[in-house]
Amino acid sequence: MINGNMYAIYLHPLFRFGLLPFLGGLAYAAGFPNKNDTTFFLGPLLGMGYLLWVLFPTDSEKKSENRLFKELGAVLSFSVGHYLLGFYWIPYTIEVFGQVPFPFNQTLGLFFSLIILPQFLVFLLLKYLFLKFEIRRLWPVATRERAHLFFALTFTLLEYFTPQQFPSHLGHPWLSFAPYLGTAPILGVAGFSFFSYYLILILISYFQKQGLNKSGPIFIALFIIFNFAIPLTKPSLTNETTQSVNIRMVQPNIGNYLKVSSETGDAQSLGEVLDLYYQLTTAPSEKPLDLIIWPETAYPRLLSSSLMKSSPLYSPRLVQDSLKAHQAELFFGGYDQVTKETLPSDYFETEYNSAFLVNSDGLLKDVYHKRVLIPFGESLPFGPFNKYLSQLIQNISFFARGENFTLFQTARLQSFISVICYEILFSSYVRTYLNEVERHPLFLVNLTNDSWYGDTAEPFQHLFLAKWRALEFDIPILRMTNTGITSVIYPDGSEGRRLLPFTLGNLDEEVALKNRKGTWFQFFGIWGILLLVIGLYGLNELFSLLFSKRKSPLS
Repeated sequence: MINGNMYAIYLHPLFRFGLLPFLGGLAYAAGFPNKNDTTFFLGPLLGMGYLLWVLFPTDSEKKSENRLFKELGAVLSFSVGHYLLGFYWIPYTIEVFGQVPFPFNQTLGLFFSLIILPQFLVFLLLKYLFLKFEIRRLWPVATRERAHLFFALTFTLLEYFTPQQFPSHLGHPWLSFAPYLGTAPILGVAGFSFFSYYLILILISYFQKQGLNKSGPIFIALFIIFNFAIPLTKPSLTNETTQSVNIRMVQPNIGNYLKVSSETGDAQSLGEVLDLYYQLTTAPSEKPLDLIIWPETAYPRLLSSSLMKSSPLYSPRLVQDSLKAHQAELFFGGYDQVTKETLPSDYFETEYNSAFLVNSDGLLKDVYHKRVLIPFGESLPFGPFNKYLSQLIQNISFFARGENFTLFQTARLQSFISVICYEILFSSYVRTYLNEVERHPLFLVNLTNDSWYGDTAEPFQHLFLAKWRALEFDIPILRMTNTGITSVIYPDGSEGRRLLPFTLGNLDEEVALKNRKGTWFQFFGIWGILLLVIGLYGLNELFSLLFSKRKSPLS
């Protein structure tokens, strides 16, 4: 009787397509950090497993009325659960960054939850078109094994190519097993997403009593064995072929009020900010320093890179005075003015969010302008309409978009690149950057400012996702933040010492560097997944042929 009642509850649409997907979204979010480094690896597999169970119904369930509408409800319920546990910090950011008060910030945050996993909305649209136009008639009859490979690839490609502001992919939680992620430099995080989807689809097919995929478990077992058999490594200072760079990372822990007031001209706030950077930068060090690093938009006043390149006298007095203590070079974030030749007359997109490299004499060596701007924070996603909207919306920076990929070089001829804030989250962008510069950089500097997110999970999530770039491209990442978390990320997924959130201080590290030659993933990107699937498809056909011969009475 109890089992019958439970089954009746399960069959109710609000339970199957509402509550259970919502719980699945919570489980999915548990695979990402929440105000610490703790993650639940099985959470995303279980949560996504139920969502795909809904999206791949049995033959009897396919006849259900309004099936696609119910599946849409399941995707949205899943997204809300993922948002409430994983992205609950969004309303706080909207309030602080965009000055949107309660309850409107909460409403906007909830709206954002509806597009937090846009790849599944795209999948439902494709599924609707597939059924509406009866494309199935043109579709070749596929075996169960082929279908699993096809749909695992489909979800991986949708995950990779569908635009997302804060990507949280199914493959990311595999980071828990670092350094035993030997395929990361070959397939990237997308490869781990693919095998996760593949495993889930195989299990769904089995529990729906459609039979067992014979080759799939073998492929997954080989994937896991390979990752553990060839663990990732990091450069060692004891290796004769390894060089090093001595760095100081300055974390001033400047809050939003002080930061904004110093940027808008308050003399007292400006003096306090400049004094913080001076004191932390000039503090004694145990070893001679090569490079001192300040975070994103560290210097609060507008600069002119064109003038700073002509003479050190155009560099800020703070920069000149700070460099005298250690005779090191300085790499810092700030605002760069658009050159006079291209300066708009209407004050729209007149500044760049930038990273500056200044030599020990205060002369600017080179500058990088941020290219991937945060929607609704640094720009709007409405193309030519942004210029007119900027006259109505005053709480968005409307930065100009950078055009060049800058390769920096230290005084010791050690080359590096820099990405700013959220740019580090996108494999495709970092890959393009690495392939565009003329030499393989030895390290990457990520300047960011996570103060807009308060005492939430975001700094831990941002760091967690950034680590994948070190694994995919076999490159150390110097992650420099305003309020934390500041640390050095190594290519095996490990870290050096940390400056935790809301900690004032500096971090001196000797970072081991090796001559990079680029990884498979750097050269081939997502196309490596396609090659993998083609290979697995061929092996699957071979296994099918062998199994059929064994069953043949003539064998």
